[in-house]
Amino acid sequence: MISNILSSAASFAGKLVARPENSAAPLGNELNPAGISFSDAPLRLGKTESLSSTQPSSFSNIIERAVQEVDGTMKAAAADQTKVLTGETNNLHQAMISMQEAGVAFSLMVEVRNKLVDSYQELMRMQV
Repeated sequence: MISNILSSAASFAGKLVARPENSAAPLGNELNPAGISFSDAPLRLGKTESLSSTQPSSFSNIIERAVQEVDGTMKAAAADQTKVLTGETNNLHQAMISMQEAGVAFSLMVEVRNKLVDSYQELMRMQV
């Protein structure tokens, strides 16, 4: 279960909000003013590949992939911030949203790491 959470936690933050670049069109309607889709697709914790075609992933590969996804989210947020600061775009709200998403993804990664360290320490304290 933890491996499913780790593999999808970092990518979850990037899928929360659609990224219309410099869109002047209104996002939503009177029932959904933000225009946010309430589909359960980003909330699924299962793997997207078929089970027959995948190899069993090692724990280190899962952690490495999660860290790389969080790093990619943070780099995308930095790129959005740079575009706003250099004047390439005036989409300040999207830059702020992507920075918040990156912050949440990083916080989640740190909390998962803390839980894993606590679990390891608890296992080491157990008497055999």
